[in-house]
Amino acid sequence: MSAPDGRPAARRALAAAGSFALALGLGAAGVVGAAGPASAHNVVVGTSPASGTTVTEPPESVDVTFDDVVLDLSAEGSSTVITVTDADGTDHATGCPTTQDRTVSVPVALGEGGEYTVDWRIVSADGHPTSGEYSFTYEPPAGTEAAPAADATPCAPAGGADEASDGAAEGASAAADAGGGDASELVVVLGIAGGVVVLAGAAVLVALRLARRRG
Repeated sequence: MSAPDGRPAARRALAAAGSFALALGLGAAGVVGAAGPASAHNVVVGTSPASGTTVTEPPESVDVTFDDVVLDLSAEGSSTVITVTDADGTDHATGCPTTQDRTVSVPVALGEGGEYTVDWRIVSADGHPTSGEYSFTYEPPAGTEAAPAADATPCAPAGGADEASDGAAEGASAAADAGGGDASELVVVLGIAGGVVVLAGAAVLVALRLARRRG
């Protein structure tokens, strides 16, 4: 009698090994997908006063809300900076910005009516600095007394807002280094991918040996 043909068994073993490798590959892809959103910068989802609107009552504060938590590193000059300037470039913020979860607020005392520009600089949840601006218009009722202009921007170091921004960037770099940053995430993903290749190769070898024994 002729020996049973081992080719069907080999095919089944190889198919099982391929399914195992595919499952490992999908698992690694899931890890890569999960690591992607963690490196996205924060995005503004709301402001008060709202962007492009006109307010008639003087706001007590300007608030900027993001889609993720804001890191408060408390670097020199503060890792969070908000200025509220009028058409002449005068800053009307009257105190340091505060961070509450996803919202950053700064107290203000607006002056004459007109357009005000809000510049913000923060450290995103991924440890990287990001910035932006928006504007709103202030039209107080007739007879409203304008608040006196401040002599200097509060909380800003001697070098001004640029130096404060540099302080935020340095603090963000420190946070990224402490957390491993994107480079560490890449190393982990590459390590997982390499493990998938090794395990898949081992599975194929085991399948071939089993098929030969059955043959």
